[in-house]
Amino acid sequence: MNLIIGGSSGLGNSLAQKFSKSNKTIIVSRKEPKNIKDNILHLSFDINSDSSNQIYQKIKENELTNIFFTVGLIDWENDDFSLSQDKFEKILETNFISVRKIIFNLVKEKKLSSNCLICFCSSVSTILPRQRQMAYCSAKSALNAFCKSLRAYFHYNKLNYRVANLILGYMDTEMNRNISLPFKKENPDKIANYLFEKQNKLNGTYYLPKYWILIKAIIDFIPEKILVKIIKLLNL
Repeated sequence: MNLIIGGSSGLGNSLAQKFSKSNKTIIVSRKEPKNIKDNILHLSFDINSDSSNQIYQKIKENELTNIFFTVGLIDWENDDFSLSQDKFEKILETNFISVRKIIFNLVKEKKLSSNCLICFCSSVSTILPRQRQMAYCSAKSALNAFCKSLRAYFHYNKLNYRVANLILGYMDTEMNRNISLPFKKENPDKIANYLFEKQNKLNGTYYLPKYWILIKAIIDFIPEKILVKIIKLLNL
């Protein structure tokens, strides 16, 4: 069985369409997903609510083979240093805290099969100093660190689960649809196809598209003061 948290549209929905062809798939999202098929079960609720307990009731012990966390919340206009505490916490909760809670309970309730893939979606925005999206980048940076810690925990405790952290470039999704960006927006279906083909081997950190590995290497050598000027010039 596949579990996709945040599959109403974008990458989550592309994954659901691809993976549901060979195995039963559960989508968790507030909105109704597109193209619901017989092999897809949709659970409608906010993952930040207590309703998330519904997930564990629908899954048998040792049943999950793939888990994808594609949920995300971003505020393009207001997410800067002056963002209110309530809104900051909401973004942090959706992008990291509730994600951690769900995976903790799935492991605790023994819902994962041997060699299960747990796949998280982070963002290339975490590799840059930011004047905007401070809450979003803080949440995704926390997620990056959590992935490393979780992988180490499984290794040290001899638990046969794999953890993949996707550090994604800008995606052609509703979240980015009306935003002008300095880089090409990637097709979610292309990323979903890649993950489907590599699902049995994924374990580690992956930059997608892969050219972001080179961009990160360049960024690491640029002095921060110069980098901040470049970011301001690109209006990031």
